[in-house]
Amino acid sequence: MPTSEGSRAAGRPDAGGASARSLATRLLRVIFGCYFGVAVAVTAAQMVGEYRSAHRRLEADIQAMERTFGRGLAEAMWSFNTDVLHGILTGIAEMPAVVAVEVRDEHGAVVERVGTDAARQRSVTSLDQPFDRSFDLVYADESRRTHLVGRWTVRSNDGIAFDQVWDTFVVILINSALKTLTLWGIFFVVIRRMVGRPLDEIGAFVARLDAGSLGAEPLTLRSRGSHELDLLARAFNAMTAKLRGAFDANAALMRDLQDANATLQARVDERTRDLARLARTDQLTGLGNRRDLDEALDREAARAGEGRPLSVILGDIDHFKSINDRHGHAVGDAVLVAFADALRRSLREGDGLGRWGGEEFMVLCPNTGVAAARGVAEALRQRMEELDLPAVGTRTCSFGVAELDPGESVDRMLVRADAALYAAKRNGRNRVEAADAAAAWGRRNVA
Repeated sequence: MPTSEGSRAAGRPDAGGASARSLATRLLRVIFGCYFGVAVAVTAAQMVGEYRSAHRRLEADIQAMERTFGRGLAEAMWSFNTDVLHGILTGIAEMPAVVAVEVRDEHGAVVERVGTDAARQRSVTSLDQPFDRSFDLVYADESRRTHLVGRWTVRSNDGIAFDQVWDTFVVILINSALKTLTLWGIFFVVIRRMVGRPLDEIGAFVARLDAGSLGAEPLTLRSRGSHELDLLARAFNAMTAKLRGAFDANAALMRDLQDANATLQARVDERTRDLARLARTDQLTGLGNRRDLDEALDREAARAGEGRPLSVILGDIDHFKSINDRHGHAVGDAVLVAFADALRRSLREGDGLGRWGGEEFMVLCPNTGVAAARGVAEALRQRMEELDLPAVGTRTCSFGVAELDPGESVDRMLVRADAALYAAKRNGRNRVEAADAAAAWGRRNVA
């Protein structure tokens, strides 16, 4: 991966830490969610058990009142002793388990009532439900005969049982809260140390990874012991080592591909240059061909438009057709090659030379007027006249010269040079003719 990507990744170390903290927090939430649910359920069950036990004790105390106060109340009712009856009821009403107490005669009429009776009228909460217990008043005379003299009722409230266990409830709640907070702190420290911190280190290590540092520094966790995160760290180190090897192999392969591509590109460039040269070169003589001459003419004509003279010389071997007819095309080709080599050796510096077509050759003379160009053509004619050509000996040559006039096209100048060449042919060959600007010679069938 690019170094810039590594730099950007290194700029995000908090992302790994945030993930680690999030995981540690989630672990704590899950653990303590489960713990809190169990603790609430156990505490609620314990509180319900305590409440039921207190309620049973409350009912047992009320039941025990029959054995304690029943005989005295029966005697007071038998003897119509209201003072004793009121005293006993007052004592009963002052007991913690009693809200109110009343006595009725055998006909159901209220004889005496002591205590508040608001619990009979309304209940504030579900834990404040009133309840009562009624007992018969039976008097046994001297002959041991029993007489029903009335009923007495003890009124109580479930809230009394709840009040009796409230302190126990508070102790249970405080104990559960202290255990929860203590365990939360212990688990937070342990999970943060054993999970959160190693995950932070792994996240920071991954954020620092790039192509340059991959595998240079192994991942080492500060936590002690061997556990799954240590195995993960070892797996990371093994992975980065393999990636480093793969990156190195890819880099070597890339270098090889680049070298091969450079070599191939060099060969392509070389072949392109060869093709370009071949496209502009006459295959027989090695001189520039018609295309090369056309481009050179366009360039020099553009310069001539700036006030510089430009002349061209067209020349060929006299009676060349007879050489082909008598000696064959192979000899004709050899003669053309020798003629081209002689022209090349005779050129001035700065002049151009090419094969115009067939046995005709063109000499391009930049910065040269028609008179100077005619002198160049005459020198070439004399040199060619002395040249010993293969299989045919010496031969003469004819040349036509033309200069580019102001405002004249290159094609028009070439027509005039061609006309001058054939004027030289018409006038006896082995001579140089300059084109007349006023008229142009047409091509004639001159051998």
